[in-house]
Formats: sequence, C-alpha cells, structure tokens
Amino acid sequence: MSIESAGPRITKASAFRIFKVTIFWVLMVNLVYYLYEDVTFYLYLASGSTLFDTLEAFAVTIDYVAWMVLIVLFEMETSAQKRDRLTGRRKLVIASLTVTCYFVIVYAAYGYVAALTDSYQYEPIESTPACYFANTNFAYLSLEARPIELTHENCGDFVGKKLFKSSSDNVIVTETNLAAYQKLSWVDVFNASAWLLVVLMFQIEVLLEQAKKLTKRRLIVVMAWKGAAYLVLLVCAIYWTIYSAFIDSWDAWLWLLAFILIDLNMLGMEESKRSSTGGKVVEA
Repeated sequence: MSIESAGPRITKASAFRIFKVTIFWVLMVNLVYYLYEDVTFYLYLASGSTLFDTLEAFAVTIDYVAWMVLIVLFEMETSAQKRDRLTGRRKLVIASLTVTCYFVIVYAAYGYVAALTDSYQYEPIESTPACYFANTNFAYLSLEARPIELTHENCGDFVGKKLFKSSSDNVIVTETNLAAYQKLSWVDVFNASAWLLVVLMFQIEVLLEQAKKLTKRRLIVVMAWKGAAYLVLLVCAIYWTIYSAFIDSWDAWLWLLAFILIDLNMLGMEESKRSSTGGKVVEA
C-alpha cells in the first residue's frame, strides 16, 4: 500500500515566485544599507549647503526607492497572476506611479552626472596637513569612495601624500583615491544611462503587448536594444566586482537578476499568447 504525501507540493511556478520574492526582499535590505551611507555622507555637508546639495547627498536612496517601486509595478504588469486584475482605477494608479518613478530615476541619473562633475571639483591642498582637519566634521574618501571620519588617530596615514579637498563638502582625498572616485563616477553615469534604456524598452514592450501590437519583428528590435543595455550593465557589474566595495557589486548583480526575472515574465506572456493562438506567431 502506497502512502501519499499530505504536504503541499512545490511546483516550478511557486518556486519561481518564491525566488522572486526573496530577491526583492534582499534588495530591500540593500536599500537600508544605502540609506545609512547617504545619511553618513549628509553629515559631512559643508555649512551653507543648498537643498540641491542635500538631494544630491541622498541621490542613491531616492533613486533606489524609485527603482524598487518601478520593479514592483513591472512585476504587476507582466505577472500572469496579477496583470488580469489591473483594470480601471488600478491601471490609472499604476500609470501615475510609473510616471513619478520615471521622473525620479531621470533626476537621479542627472544626480550621477552632477556627482561626476563634482568629482573634478577637488582642489589640491598645498600646505595644510590632514591632521588640521581631524575631528572637525571632516571625512576622507576611501578607495571605494566611501566617506570615513577623519580623526587624530587616522590622519597620520596621510603624511607625505598629496591631498585634495572638495569645494562643496567637508571631504579630503588622496590623489590615488580621487582618481578611483572619478572612474567610479563615470561607471555610475554609464550604469544609470543603461538602466534608463532598459526601463524604456520594458515600457515599450509592455505597452505594445497590452495594445496587442507586439509583433515578432518589434520584439526582436526591443530585445536587441535591451541586450545592448544589459551588456553595459554587465561590464559595470564586473568593474564593481573587481574595483569597488562588495555591496556595490552584489547589488549590481541582484538588479540584473531581478530584471531578468521580469524578462522571464514577459517570456511567459509570449508563451501564453502562442498557446492561445495554437502556437502561431504574429508577424509584422
């Protein structure tokens, strides 16, 4: 006599959903970490800083929140379990949130450009030693471009090194770390630009699918542009893995994985459409 298991069976679909939820929760943990970093950087703003300087200090957190909301919206629009419920007022709410998120991520991308510009606004310190700034609400930039409090205990590490001071923040940096900071700032700009292209292609794909105008030829064009953007993001992730802090590379790979999962949702929509038409694909 066989005994059948009474417990719930985990299907591929349910395992896929669990995996997606896990990725989203890990991204939330990363958000808390980046908020902590932005607060730390905010504490070293020079007196008399403007509102723009404050927004720039929290650019990563603001950008991250918008991306978290946006990826949830994409998940709702592309998930087979959720998209059938998106009617009437819900569609209007999603459209409003999407436009707001686009505004924020475009502004955040501009913030990365501004940060790149600021990285070239450091002025050399000719005669003032680093210890002069110790314990006066000054920080120094690490090789990973992280601000670390400058104290009497660590200021001696900069003796004999050429130093530069930010024109807008209470931050000093060595010549080597400044060069690394500038390179990372360029990577941030390329990364932000590539992500803007990715979401633009996603939005075009979703809108075409909803209008039932996503032909095979159009899908190939969208996927080609998206593939080019993913290639740039892959190069950025590899660069961070080699030269930056672990959290940056870890986060970059997570976001790539998260959007690949959304792409799999889109693939599921295409497979569902083919099944409903007897396996036929609509040509352009």
